[in-house]
Amino acid sequence: MSDSVTYTVSYTDTHAVLLVTTPELDLEHADTALALEVHDRELVFTAPPYHVRIPVDRDLRRQDEGFPERIDYEKGVICYHIPLVTREQVEASSETLFAYGFNNWYSGPLNIINNQDFKSLSNPERFSNEERHQKRLSDEKTDFSSEHFGMDHVQCMIDCFGLDSAVIPLEIKLTEDQNYRIKVILSDKKDNLDQYRTLADDSSILLNLLDMLLAVLYDKLLQSNELNEAISHVNIHRISATLSYFEQFKSVDAVLTAFYRRSCVYPLFRSKELAQICAQCLADASKKDAFNDWILEKLMYCYESFMQNDCSVLNHYYVKDYIRFVRLCAPVEGLRKAVEEVAALLPQVHERSLGFGEEAVVQKFVRDIIGRLDDSSTDSDDDSSSEGETETERSDEEVISQPEESVLDKLMNLKIQP
Repeated sequence: MSDSVTYTVSYTDTHAVLLVTTPELDLEHADTALALEVHDRELVFTAPPYHVRIPVDRDLRRQDEGFPERIDYEKGVICYHIPLVTREQVEASSETLFAYGFNNWYSGPLNIINNQDFKSLSNPERFSNEERHQKRLSDEKTDFSSEHFGMDHVQCMIDCFGLDSAVIPLEIKLTEDQNYRIKVILSDKKDNLDQYRTLADDSSILLNLLDMLLAVLYDKLLQSNELNEAISHVNIHRISATLSYFEQFKSVDAVLTAFYRRSCVYPLFRSKELAQICAQCLADASKKDAFNDWILEKLMYCYESFMQNDCSVLNHYYVKDYIRFVRLCAPVEGLRKAVEEVAALLPQVHERSLGFGEEAVVQKFVRDIIGRLDDSSTDSDDDSSSEGETETERSDEEVISQPEESVLDKLMNLKIQP
């Protein structure tokens, strides 16, 4: 059935670009069934009740499924980028390809076109997990801004950026809309749900879930627990090593260390203290009875933040699978054990160097600011002494304590360390 569905196919040097227009389909609630079958010279688009077979005139790289590159929900347009078979790929066809995504369930080429917001490891199938890890460490070192981190460190010590550390509730009840969306996500793979139920005790899956939850919490803290369509997807994607580098973790220490490093490299506010608040929030929430719903709410927040931007591809390779996993397995006990380890390691990781040589930077920033404020305070004292007794005649409203002195006192009392 192809009525009301139109499509166009164009080509770049490396991809076939398919645009499918479905004006009568509610994509916002049907996007879980938008996987594209990729054959040698044919694409098969299925979105019940529609089923369209699309011929192409170039050789495609076969893969299990192709997922939307982006979706325009208002116009009902779905865009797919399908890799073409190139001469270089034919010559390199013997190279080892690695699996990626949730539980390493996905394989084949995944050419991610990066932009200013979307910074991900393109073609993860070409890198082993250790290579992904090493590339992440190298990129973090390159992207780290000592000036940005130093200024944020001082600002956080003064007023914590004006953020409310208690803004994220420790108990949550899913809304009717969220429950409906979860049901739709489950129905998308209704014939394969048993495979999720066998994974309840898989430590690697739980560790990557932990990484994603911490990234969501960091964004929720920055956005006062309200989804920001302009920036939330960027924060979550960049802070989570799972969602940006397709990395699989082997220990809680590795998860927590990666979270701390990326929290101090990529978001607008970069602070170890904010990372600590998020980790403690996770630990506190894990003690509540409705912890499973709390986890699902965070995953739905992530899913919704990715829906209408370049990060939507990550919903297909990670987020929706994790929603199914948590709903079907309710891995509360396993995750609670991991979170207990987070709480035990948190003081140690918090005091540990990030590995960017940031200690000297922070010390210099604090000393420079103390010096400037001290000079300002001295000048203020000279001016006030020349006024004599007229100062005492000012009203209480006029004799407000100098803000510079308040900041100076706070900085003087800081331990000069990152």
